[in-house]
Amino acid sequence: MRIYLRPITLEDGGNIVKWRNSLSVASHCFDKTPITLESNERFYKSYIETGKYKQFIVERIDEDFGVSSYPIATVYLKDMDPINRRCELCIFTSDDQEWNTESQSIAISLLLNKAFTEYGMHKIYTYVFASNQDEIALMKRSGLNEEAVLKQEALDLGNHYVDVLRMSIIDDKKHLTE
Repeated sequence: MRIYLRPITLEDGGNIVKWRNSLSVASHCFDKTPITLESNERFYKSYIETGKYKQFIVERIDEDFGVSSYPIATVYLKDMDPINRRCELCIFTSDDQEWNTESQSIAISLLLNKAFTEYGMHKIYTYVFASNQDEIALMKRSGLNEEAVLKQEALDLGNHYVDVLRMSIIDDKKHLTE
């Protein structure tokens, strides 16, 4: 399986809206408010165009019947702190059958590499619902470790407060310059 990340464009809005409004995707999000093409465009102009978020479409390269690629998910870095060199990693699960454990691991690895090498980050963190054992295992396979348990941090789909794990990875090879 070959996976790559390409910068998101406004034209990806249709997929973003479809993926984000899926019940299985919304169950992973702190904010479960449905989005529209219009709200996605506002988000794009406020966060992507300004560089506040570094968002990518995860594409699968299909070489079985000629070379083609197609989008299967999105991943992004947000709250980029250039002073402390840290940011939050976010993944958008999707209902695409290609967005499985293998493709997720590859996409996260590619995004971590970008964060450390292209953006000079020292620490990457993410938040995972404590009950989501599959996502916790995925993050652990990607090198992130549990850092803290945030008690009753967010509402689940049943409108109950649940615990959230903060997981992180540190690039120990980075040292302050000067």
